Amino acid sequence: MIRFYSCLILLFFVINANAHHAATGIYERDVFGEIKGEIISVFWRNPHVRFVLRVNNENGQEETWEVEFGSVNTVERIGVTRNMVSEGDEVSVYGRMGRQGSKAIFAGAIILADGEELALNADIARRYGTERATPRDLGANLDPQVALLKVWVPTDNRPRTGYGGTQYPLTEVAQEAVNAYDPSQDPALRCIPPGIPTAMDNPYPIQFLAQGDNLILLLEEWDGVRHIQMTEIENNNWRAHPRMGHSIGRWEGNSLRISTTQIGWGFIDDLGTPQSENSVIEERFTVSSDGTQLAWVARITDPLNFVEPIIMEALWIAVPGNELKPFNCSLSE
Repeated sequence: MIRFYSCLILLFFVINANAHHAATGIYERDVFGEIKGEIISVFWRNPHVRFVLRVNNENGQEETWEVEFGSVNTVERIGVTRNMVSEGDEVSVYGRMGRQGSKAIFAGAIILADGEELALNADIARRYGTERATPRDLGANLDPQVALLKVWVPTDNRPRTGYGGTQYPLTEVAQEAVNAYDPSQDPALRCIPPGIPTAMDNPYPIQFLAQGDNLILLLEEWDGVRHIQMTEIENNNWRAHPRMGHSIGRWEGNSLRISTTQIGWGFIDDLGTPQSENSVIEERFTVSSDGTQLAWVARITDPLNFVEPIIMEALWIAVPGNELKPFNCSLSE
């Protein structure tokens, strides 16, 4: 069974937090529908959970549909686990339909054979909790250089580079590259982790750690690692993660300023916006006076692709009890 709905009817099934990795290029933004059929295979791995559904269309003909939704990390945080769906189950799936008539759907909700509904709308509060940290939780020492060193969970305030809504001031060269980009070639679909700035736009926790006099920034998504040199002594650890570039940091008051060059990653976002090897990213991470919020502003200068610098912003908060989980992207079950 296959049904289509207007945007207004199924608006609450939109899952911005999950629709990552060029989903905008693969699924319709405003066309929603329902399919019903039998699960014939399940892929419970990152970057996205997927399964294949055997569906009878309106003419009684059998079709095979691809169903996709959030990452394992996301759906398990909201209580949806592998043992809830199995091969042979009859399910109904609601969500965004594949573009150009493809037999694919990005699920917003799944109704199991027994009528139980698995709502996949993984908003920030549902994933990470609503109880924010207080200064008391953080201890008496609110020195920003100390307060920075913890797990930070994302908010809805992030660049959302993968949704196609940002209009960059592109040069002609960059516009041609964007026009030629094929979303099905998104490196994430082949478990190739992104570099910065793409890696910084993600709906997962991050964590700063001290490594001697230097800093490490861990990103849950893709098990990302950024090495930040805080002294004049050359730190070559970054060469193990060239997509993240060579980052040199310094403190200015309660802000960590980072300048990154030599970035071995050719994109700004998940949609093919190019980044040249001469791109320079200037970042500022600012810890709030009570140590409970972390604001990020990045200024990206790349004259080959942008007629003027572009700005990205994000905000993370401290929520007790959260930790980074392994991402472990895999192409096979």
